Amino acid sequence: MRTLLVFIFALFMAGLVPAELQKRAAPNNPAPNNPAPNNPAPNNPAPNNTPATSVTTGAAPTGAPVNNNPGNGSVVAPNTAIPAGAAGASASIAALPVTGSWGPSIFPGYASIIAPTGSKSIKPLFRIASNENVTIVWGYTMLMVRPVSITLAAVGPQSATLPIATVDGGVTSVVWNLGNVSPATPLMNGFYKIQIYDQRGISAIPQPGWLQPCTTLTIAMYSPETYVPLTDSSYCPTCFYSAARHLKDTFGPLGIAMGVAGLTSMLFIYGL
Repeated sequence: MRTLLVFIFALFMAGLVPAELQKRAAPNNPAPNNPAPNNPAPNNPAPNNTPATSVTTGAAPTGAPVNNNPGNGSVVAPNTAIPAGAAGASASIAALPVTGSWGPSIFPGYASIIAPTGSKSIKPLFRIASNENVTIVWGYTMLMVRPVSITLAAVGPQSATLPIATVDGGVTSVVWNLGNVSPATPLMNGFYKIQIYDQRGISAIPQPGWLQPCTTLTIAMYSPETYVPLTDSSYCPTCFYSAARHLKDTFGPLGIAMGVAGLTSMLFIYGL
């Protein structure tokens, strides 16, 4: 009986051990945990059917002329100044248009006086004589419209206005012969303000590119007198010395009287 039990146990162990060995011998390879690839759908924008040419709106290219007044055909010319007294200035003025319109970015043209000139405190001085001439020379700056005509006038004391000349718009110098001044408005001693303006008049409103009236030049006039020697009875070359003598004669007696009065007062006080 005991032998039978040992045999059954041996059979049981013979079947159990190989199974256990086979189980341990099997590789422990877990299934790979590979996540599914995350491939987002491509974000392809819808095709743009607009043309490839770029269109600029609003601003004009840098440096290009700007027509601030469309409809009248005017185009802004280069903002070129005509230097005062420069060679060929008359030819440059003649090449300018006689009309035009520009925007507020363009300054009015103005005249710069070349002659006559004075110092800061002394105005150019001229004699009132028939053979005296006043030469006025000027130039233009920022001018873009050629004046049709230029008028010069002088406004003197008591606001008397004397016409000097009216010349072509390309002229930049005028000689004023004082002998041609009308006797109805004779020259007087004092200051005269020279006016230079175009065909629009002295009251023209400054406009871009147009000549604005110029009133920066002031000259002085004086009447010469003939020297007359002082030989009449009122002439007294020694009047200064005579005045000293008369002063002595006037205050001498007064001084003596005051001295006598003072001496008398002192003697009276001493006697007390």
